[in-house]
Amino acid sequence: MAAPVTESENATLVVELTPAGRGAVAVVLVDGPNSLAAVEQSFVANGKRPLCSAPLQRIVVGRWGSSVGEELVVARRSERQIEVHCHGGVAAVRKIVADLTAAGCQEIAWRDWLVSHRSRLNIGPKLPLDDAITRAAQIALADAITLRTAAALLDQLNGALSIAIHTTIDWVSRGMWEKAGELIDDLLSRGEFGLHLTTPWRVVLAGPPNVGKSSLINALAGFQRAIVSPTPGTTRDVVTLTTALDGWPVELADTAGLRDTTDEIESAGVRLAKEMLAAADVVLLVHDASQSAALVPKDEYAAMCRSRTEHRRVIDVWNKIDLQPASIAQRTSSSEIAQSAIRANLHTSAITGEGIDELITAISRALVPHGPPAGAPIPFTARQIESLVVAGNAIKRRQAAATHEALQSLLAFA
Repeated sequence: MAAPVTESENATLVVELTPAGRGAVAVVLVDGPNSLAAVEQSFVANGKRPLCSAPLQRIVVGRWGSSVGEELVVARRSERQIEVHCHGGVAAVRKIVADLTAAGCQEIAWRDWLVSHRSRLNIGPKLPLDDAITRAAQIALADAITLRTAAALLDQLNGALSIAIHTTIDWVSRGMWEKAGELIDDLLSRGEFGLHLTTPWRVVLAGPPNVGKSSLINALAGFQRAIVSPTPGTTRDVVTLTTALDGWPVELADTAGLRDTTDEIESAGVRLAKEMLAAADVVLLVHDASQSAALVPKDEYAAMCRSRTEHRRVIDVWNKIDLQPASIAQRTSSSEIAQSAIRANLHTSAITGEGIDELITAISRALVPHGPPAGAPIPFTARQIESLVVAGNAIKRRQAAATHEALQSLLAFA
């Protein structure tokens, strides 16, 4: 792992720019006054011409280490920065980084480089704005799981949130307190959504043993992840998986069936299930439709989950409808789901797949009932939200200096 770099214009840095294991080609950046000398210690160009003779922005094909070493491509991007494009395997990248550090370079993590050093580099896209928000968006984009979350973060990279902050500063400077306050409130209303652009929403399946929670999580995921057994109490631990539902990243958690038990291991699973429920964004209360399709059970798990209804989104799911006559099962249409984002009562069969699409729609509506429009400014880090709260409070007190300080802290580099 890269050690923290000592800030110095005289340091020559080596940065692994591409994520490990995600592609066939990796990119290693060497930046600093001794970059050329460091690379030339290991790089042998085809034709034996020295790298220093290659024009800037021109790629050079060669090998690393010797004439029989790893074949790769090198590009001199400026007088002090060189990109090495090599095989994407971990061993190949670590060999190059090790040789460069042995040649006097200092390895730095790409996130640290992006925050501290990118302003003096010549690579990557030119941003409309270059501030702490846009650089944070670049980092966050690497953790975006789906296209929908990446698109929202790309809007912030292109300046959506930065422009909103500058607009608020301007309005405060002109004494337009109400407009400034409304904009801050609007940004804060998107805070929970923004935090989930890089962290999946948590959807917890809860219910008594043997209601089909494990089968249901497999049906939602589209593949076999949880163990399915007719024996009650089979799930002893919390089984989680990350997937995408309607384009939103979701962590599904299959918990132990909630019941009184003397089994020590199962009891530990029940305790863990209760902890997961407390942290859930949405709870799926799973019932056995083959046992009763009229009343929600008045047992411990139902009472516990319903006590949190005001601040937890709950969906009642009657599973195993394939085991009951069709005339008994009451179905919920897609139009009813669209109108009931917080509370839905759905009927599913994890075996046949009936009702699964409607359940996915209901989960998506519960998580994101009103998604921000394209191009909307969205705070996406806890620090941004904290600063906006401070700014909002200062606006309410008509404190211009405190408002400017809080908003400028969002834009300034630490």
